[in-house]
Amino acid sequence: MRLVLAAVLGAAVSGCASWWPQTRAAETPAYDPVLTYAAAETPEAAAAAEEIIAEPPGAEADAEILEAAAVPFPNLAPRAAHQAGERAPFDPGRAGFSVQVRDMTVSYRVFGVFALPGEAVLLRPSVPVQTRIAAGRLHDGGADGLVWSAPREAGLYPVTLTAEDGAEILLNAFVMTPASDIRRGALEGYAIGDYPAEPFRGLAEYAPPQGFVRVTEDVLNTPVAPHFTLAQFLCKQEATGPKYAVVRERLLLVLERMLEAVNQNGWRTDSFEVMSGYRTPVYNAGLRNSPNSRHVYGGAADIYIDVSPRDGRMDDLNGDGERDWRDAAVLYDFFEELVTRPEWADLQGGIGAYPPTRFHGGFVHVDERGWPARWGRSRPSS
Repeated sequence: MRLVLAAVLGAAVSGCASWWPQTRAAETPAYDPVLTYAAAETPEAAAAAEEIIAEPPGAEADAEILEAAAVPFPNLAPRAAHQAGERAPFDPGRAGFSVQVRDMTVSYRVFGVFALPGEAVLLRPSVPVQTRIAAGRLHDGGADGLVWSAPREAGLYPVTLTAEDGAEILLNAFVMTPASDIRRGALEGYAIGDYPAEPFRGLAEYAPPQGFVRVTEDVLNTPVAPHFTLAQFLCKQEATGPKYAVVRERLLLVLERMLEAVNQNGWRTDSFEVMSGYRTPVYNAGLRNSPNSRHVYGGAADIYIDVSPRDGRMDDLNGDGERDWRDAAVLYDFFEELVTRPEWADLQGGIGAYPPTRFHGGFVHVDERGWPARWGRSRPSS
């Protein structure tokens, strides 16, 4: 393999409150995940709707989850009824070759990678490539592929792999700020808070994050997948300087695959609206939500399709002329069937449906916890 090192220098831009984008949809208190629909329109209702964390397969809570998911529901088979006008065909953003990043296979032209300072990141391309890096060190690991040693300083350091036919994969590699830099529950004045002292059920998926992405204006809109940017996953918590976030790469794979599938189904959209992505433990606690929410680990997104009309609420996906709980239900049903396919075996996680309230439209929660969990699949009480 030929190794090409290109030094790229960039100036850091200080964060300030004025450049944080305004969110288009309000985030309701406490909604991830519960086993029944809950409006959570008051602090009292929020407390009553506190998240119930689904156990891994074989745990006692599974029976409750399955029982809740089995509540009778109308047949709302997805239809290609989404009216979005004339639009170019959906481009899934695949590169034509792939690269294994740690234990994940990435086949997209652009993708986010998150590493700790000095971490050795294994890159195993499926074809011979020429590799350019912005910083750090690159060496040939022989049969193991390439090894990129991340720089010691936090920041964005792109890694570009180019195949012999010119096809490219751009890995937007973020070197994170180590969690050990947290002082008095904050990073540079941005409140993080405390993670549970012991991981939920001792599971590795619930270990506290080891690092946090430092988000300033210059990296805010960096693509982390073909159809998603870093900005879409930020906590809604206010900031006067840099924000910090956690984004799990496996969640990005889940979202991209789901997005490609909904477009194949006739729901033409260039991205999902992410109503809630990462939440700091401080912000999550303010919602009176469970400290074990997948959101605080950067592994969950509450999403909806908003194309026609583009107004911050779920579209009429089932074509019945109404925008109500049935649209979240039909998207839930579609995802639930989708993830039963063999190619989804390594991307299992939670799916939950939520109806509209006076605070927000309907949406679906998805996460990458590693085992199936389902909730919210019942008609809301009138």
